[in-house]
Amino acid sequence: MSHTILLVQKTQSPASKTYIECNSVALAMDEVISMYEEYLKKKFPQKERIEFDVNEVLDMVFHLPDCAALVLDQKSGSYVPHDKSWIQKQVVVRAQSRAR
Repeated sequence: MSHTILLVQKTQSPASKTYIECNSVALAMDEVISMYEEYLKKKFPQKERIEFDVNEVLDMVFHLPDCAALVLDQKSGSYVPHDKSWIQKQVVVRAQSRAR
């Protein structure tokens, strides 16, 4: 388990910058997927059941003004930065493992 910090800017406003701390990369990717679920719940409040495809989550990540992850490297004790494309790959991995 590698401590992971998600850095997210949800809108063009610098005030929308935030971070989320997670105990693992998998949990951080769950947070990314949850961000999309929350967006859909707000967009379609009348729907009891919301379904979406992982590609929609990837598109959300792509269109965020800023999104990055810092993952703790246990050996060096330092955080390794990762960009949106890495996050998108990890979201796919997580979605596949959740589907099993």
